[in-house]
Formats: sequence, C-alpha cells, structure tokens
Amino acid sequence: MAYKNNGVFNVKYATRNKIARTLRKVIAEEALIDTGALYDSVRINAAIPALGELEIQILAMYYFGFLNNGTINMAPFDLCAKLTERLNAEGITAEIYAQYTEWMTQHYPILQVATMIVVCVVDEMKSVINYC
Repeated sequence: MAYKNNGVFNVKYATRNKIARTLRKVIAEEALIDTGALYDSVRINAAIPALGELEIQILAMYYFGFLNNGTINMAPFDLCAKLTERLNAEGITAEIYAQYTEWMTQHYPILQVATMIVVCVVDEMKSVINYC
C-alpha cells in the first residue's frame, strides 16, 4: 500500500522496527514483562508532518498508558521519556532526520533542503509521542 502524497514524511519500516526494539528494551529493563503481552504488542507508526517535529505513535496493550503515566497507587515509569533519550543516544533520531532530508530533496528539489534542515531541525528538534 502506498502512502498519499500529502507532504508528510512517513518513517521507513526498518527504522520503525528499530524504535520498537528500543522500546522493548526499555520495557525489559524496567522489568515490566510478566506474561510478555505488553512486550510482544509493541508496534510503532512514525512520521514527520512538519519541519522539526517527529511524531511517534506507540500501539501497545491498553495498560501501557498506566505504566507510563502512573496511577494513584503506582509511580510512573516514564517509558516515553526513556524511549526519547534512548533514541537520541543511539542515533535513531538522527537517522530519521537523515531519511527526512533525503525525502525532502527527492520530493521538493527546488528547496534548499540542506540549509533548512541544519538551521531549523538541529536547533528546534522535538519529538511528540502518542500511545494508543
């Protein structure tokens, strides 16, 4: 299935798979594997809808949100924050923006993409992580 040409860069499957493996490592390090359902349920969608904004959507078991945010009786594990730190440390975020730069160059050759990316993205790079 091909994506629509709507100006949104969709992160490649191999990179989304790296993000999912990284999140699984974070889950394992926090000892959140009981039956393995949460660990096995992790799926990732990721896109860059606007310059400098990476949106990652985590599809996982319903209780991921409770583990991430905590509850009245449980402290939060901050899985999304740990994922963001790990993605930056392992260079996955840089890899995504390199793919984005290549995509922009191919789809919008009239733009001076290299200058735009260096000036805007490096200075104001942010990630938005949603989970479903």
